[in-house]
Amino acid sequence: MKLLLQLEEMQSFTPNEKSIAAYILLHKESMLNLNIQELAKATYTSHSAINRLTHKLGLSGFKEFSIKLAREFQQTTQIIPSVDPNYPFGHEESPLQVAQEIAALLKETIDKNFAFMDADLLSQAAHMLDKAKRIFIYALGDSQIRAKSFQNKLIKINKYAVIATELYEWAYHAVNLTGEDCALFLTYHGRSPIYLKAAGHFTREKVPFITITANHQSELAKLSTLCIQVPNDEVKFAKIGTFSSQIAFEYVLNVIYSCIYNISYAKNRDSAAQSLKRIYIDDMMKDV
Repeated sequence: MKLLLQLEEMQSFTPNEKSIAAYILLHKESMLNLNIQELAKATYTSHSAINRLTHKLGLSGFKEFSIKLAREFQQTTQIIPSVDPNYPFGHEESPLQVAQEIAALLKETIDKNFAFMDADLLSQAAHMLDKAKRIFIYALGDSQIRAKSFQNKLIKINKYAVIATELYEWAYHAVNLTGEDCALFLTYHGRSPIYLKAAGHFTREKVPFITITANHQSELAKLSTLCIQVPNDEVKFAKIGTFSSQIAFEYVLNVIYSCIYNISYAKNRDSAAQSLKRIYIDDMMKDV
């Protein structure tokens, strides 16, 4: 998870650590020029308190924290949006202007989403889905289209996912999941009551589940085994279409699929080739 997100959530932070985190979030621009002594003085804390906070963030100390924070700032400041994700084109623009705006929106969304990416989180998600006996995807509306695309890719590596929300059979699927399975929620705002019901059941039954959402502070996100965040750029009732959100979902799912494929790269490549070869030979035999 990104450092700034961890600092915002303040999970299991002591009062001193919350004070340090709040100062960093309020003074992001000047943080890269501060050493540990200056930060301790500014927050009325100590070196040891700052180091304990960095350890909670999974880092070795303040030096590694500063380096990682600088990289995170560099990623986010390189993204200068030029297109409104809710209204990416104007009323009197030509078809080519519209095409240019949509192309820019696609690129900007992916660049921004990449800045949110966390290597450990992606690796954990890929391994969780790879070892799952069954995968159940919870997605509605436009997000279900992205889910079907992901489902189709998984078939190529002999993994068969179920769209749990198809035909509104989500409750029956939810109660049949076990700890050997994995659920995947694809939801922009993360507020669906049915998702919360399913997530509550999974939590009680120790069923692992991943949520991909723009709202990492939602109850669903907090219940999740893993939560992968996408940019929160769309206004629910003030947009032409779900351009940005669906670009982001498609990108994240493509990355996760590629990471799963990469776990057993040679096996997946050879398996797909052999499957196609068998089908081709069977067709040839029928023609004889």
